[in-house]
Amino acid sequence: METLKFQVDGYLEGGFPVEEEDIETITELDYYDRLINFIEEGNEKEALNLVNKNLSAEFIIENISAFEDEGFECVDVKNVSAAFPYVEETQGGTKLPLFKYITASFILEGPKKIISNWMDKEGDKYKFNEETFEEWMDENGCDGLQDGCGYNLDGACYDLSNFGNNACSVNKESIEIAFN
Repeated sequence: METLKFQVDGYLEGGFPVEEEDIETITELDYYDRLINFIEEGNEKEALNLVNKNLSAEFIIENISAFEDEGFECVDVKNVSAAFPYVEETQGGTKLPLFKYITASFILEGPKKIISNWMDKEGDKYKFNEETFEEWMDENGCDGLQDGCGYNLDGACYDLSNFGNNACSVNKESIEIAFN
């Protein structure tokens, strides 16, 4: 079976360490105090240097049943970064390092036969059709790719809590290059 690699780009806007154990993990980081101080002092550059060295992301194929059913895999993660750090205090007084955005690019690999369903031929080239892709996702019981994205600061998961945006989309250029 022929497969293709393509990129999907995700971002988390307004992410928060939702679970109590994630908050505990953050407060126990050996660089926690330095990070909070950098952010509170307005030293964004140093704060982001520290965070971006310790930030990771993953694309969890199992959370996108249509991809899992068709044998898609995540083969690499690139460009993981955070931006616009700030501190927020919990009701218990714990200071949490938060970020307006956390972003990552995920390299997925899947069957060309399936991916061809999302492409339109224009002349001698194939173009990605986002509407067709979204219809395919709906037909296969999936709302979108955002549920596949996971973001972690040294093991502490950041996710949405009542507000914000978690988004992920196919990188049109990467899938067209791979397909053509």
